[in-house]
Amino acid sequence: MSLIPWNPWRELQELQDALDRAFSSRLRQLQLPGVAASWKPAVDVIDREDRLVIKAELPGVKKEDIDILVTEDHVSLKGEIKRDEEIKEKDYFRSERFYGSFTRTIPLPTPVEKEKTKATFKDGILEIVLPKAGGDKPKQIQVTIE
Repeated sequence: MSLIPWNPWRELQELQDALDRAFSSRLRQLQLPGVAASWKPAVDVIDREDRLVIKAELPGVKKEDIDILVTEDHVSLKGEIKRDEEIKEKDYFRSERFYGSFTRTIPLPTPVEKEKTKATFKDGILEIVLPKAGGDKPKQIQVTIE
């Protein structure tokens, strides 16, 4: 079991995510005209032996509309969901789909080698593979008993 260093910003990010979810769901319930709710893609972070894998659901987003920024301790996703046709607001009976820009910052449980990051995008799922930094691997030494 490895220790994860305390990151005070992680708790603030989790609080911000919870507040965003609460306010955006309330705005959708109210259906206020002209008020856009924010949206953040759902993600899974999988800790493999030598790498981290992040899978993000990005329905309706095109590959060229996604930006990925990787540091040693977090990944930021930015993008935009564009409308496929122009519809005037007065023509809508109901609108629940999100259009516009989004951003999501994902804290990482261990440092990664950001230069070796690879990403693929297929069927609305973005998969990012981040190799773990070398200092995090367990080391073994032979001990002789005297």
